[in-house]
Amino acid sequence: METNHTFRVEVWDDPPDGGGSIIEVIASSSSFTVSSAALKAAIRERPGKYIVHMNGRNRMTCELAPDPPEPLKPPKVRTGPDPYPEVLNDPQYTFASLPEWKTLAIRCKSCDRVAPVDRWEMARQHGKQTVITSLLPKLRCECGVKGNSEWRMGMMPR
Repeated sequence: METNHTFRVEVWDDPPDGGGSIIEVIASSSSFTVSSAALKAAIRERPGKYIVHMNGRNRMTCELAPDPPEPLKPPKVRTGPDPYPEVLNDPQYTFASLPEWKTLAIRCKSCDRVAPVDRWEMARQHGKQTVITSLLPKLRCECGVKGNSEWRMGMMPR
């Protein structure tokens, strides 16, 4: 839809009503579609400035362009030795036969989350003679997956 009006997109340092001054005119067009595209580009490219969309002498909008979003932080990378290096899949281990200096954790195979386990509390709940690997189908991760996990074993710190 073409009109005889002149649409403009202007950049201001402060609001026009607050005594600001014009910095530049981004676009001047007789097409509303072109001026709308220029308005979106000006908002994206001029953070912290006031963007004014004009129709002739009439101000249609006056917006403060937002600051750009913060860049995404890189995911945390584990450094140092793995505290639970051994996979416990031997059915001979019960809570009673597991050496006292060993610690237990559960690793979810779906989301790779590792959660330490209080082995003494598990022994109280399920019995000391319970085979540790028999509990795997009953365990549910925080991500919602049930039965897709493995036991990990490590050493207590000295």
